[in-house]
Amino acid sequence: MFTRGRRMFTIASFAALLVAALHTLGNLNTTPGDTGEAAVQHLMRGYTIPLGMGMAPSIWDIFRSLIFTMTLTLLALGVVGLVLAADRQVATRTLRRVAVVLTISSAALTLLFFAYRIPPPFISFVVVTFLYGAAIVTTKNQAQRLH
Repeated sequence: MFTRGRRMFTIASFAALLVAALHTLGNLNTTPGDTGEAAVQHLMRGYTIPLGMGMAPSIWDIFRSLIFTMTLTLLALGVVGLVLAADRQVATRTLRRVAVVLTISSAALTLLFFAYRIPPPFISFVVVTFLYGAAIVTTKNQAQRLH
């Protein structure tokens, strides 16, 4: 997992797991910071949308589900990365291709959070994008050495 050609990919995958943990921790406290935020939360909790199947979640419920969707998605991506990096039968060429996909995905998330002006995930995804980008280079170099 930490051998040459897999090291940076592993580090990037651990970084994705760290971002998932930080994201969750940052969203566990739902205590409003001021009266304006309290009013918004109150309205979000009170406004429901009938979505069928007898379900009518509040906007707050939808908002919270999206928060934990991001957590679970980042956990899954990080764990899949670690599983791939740990498996000796997975070629570094394959890791490089996965690193390309994850770099593009992280870069897209970076742009999203920049556009919506949300610094914590923006900064986190800049780092993750850089790490997976570095993994592209290091896995490519290792794959070239093997041939």
